[in-house]
Amino acid sequence: MKKFKSLATLGLALTMAASLAGCSNGGASTPSAAPAEDETTVKIGFTAMNLTDPFQIAVRDTVKDLAEAEGWEFQSGDGNGDNAKQINLCEDMINAGITHLVLCPVSQDGILPILELCQEKGVKVINYDSPVADRDLVECFVGSDNYSAGQLDAEYLNEKYPDGGAMMIIDNPKAESVVARVKGLTENLNENFEIVNDYNISTVDEVLSGTEDTLQVHPELAFIFGLNDTCGLISLGAVQSAGRDDIVVVSVDGSPDGQASIADGGLMATAAQSPVTIGKEVFAALQKSVAGEELEDVNVPCFLISQENIADYDVTQWH
Repeated sequence: MKKFKSLATLGLALTMAASLAGCSNGGASTPSAAPAEDETTVKIGFTAMNLTDPFQIAVRDTVKDLAEAEGWEFQSGDGNGDNAKQINLCEDMINAGITHLVLCPVSQDGILPILELCQEKGVKVINYDSPVADRDLVECFVGSDNYSAGQLDAEYLNEKYPDGGAMMIIDNPKAESVVARVKGLTENLNENFEIVNDYNISTVDEVLSGTEDTLQVHPELAFIFGLNDTCGLISLGAVQSAGRDDIVVVSVDGSPDGQASIADGGLMATAAQSPVTIGKEVFAALQKSVAGEELEDVNVPCFLISQENIADYDVTQWH
């Protein structure tokens, strides 16, 4: 039975083991034979729902750096918003002999065949960012408190714009993390906010046209919620191109690009996540799994970065 742990601070003590150094014979006439592969070698496969997302890239790079420093093998693949593609690349990694799969699923339900295959092959699964539907088939889940991310944006808007207005939501109902963000937003906005378009996307390529269409159909539009900073920034670009600087855009992530936009008076606020902390917690879970220890779910809190407090942050860094 997995336990649940709430991460109260961003500090994390990581135990790092030194990499094993290989030896070779310098004599050309008697080269050393290649060592046999250790059957206990830890081989990590990593797949994200979309590796064009700076948040996902930061998680991957953190896990990769720590895993390779530990002497583990590491490979990654991009789901690119396509469940079938993610399944195929996971099958390839499993067939290549990975021992652990670090997974952010494109579809919480659609990834089930891979979870079942991992169970059959003895591959341990660490689920991060967006939870799978069947949590019993993973070792643990590591992710942001996504409900609170939407709630933070809602509470900010309630306080700053109590009279509310028409809102567009950029949504992705296939991703449980996004579902939780949108739920946190809609359940906490005051009654003066009206959702005039809950716009569902599967890739970021759909954001620009969707925003432009919404501006045409709903000239009264006053607010946009982007499911992440990338979507928020694309929508902001459409808004600015239309000469609608009166529209307020908020999002989720706290990426360097999002923070820079806030500092420049673009995005109004972002509910910030810490992908580096999530990556470190994923690595800590991998260490425990390799050691045969009991794993705990980890909930990493979010925090708000806005035009009111942006001066407190180094906008070039994730936090």
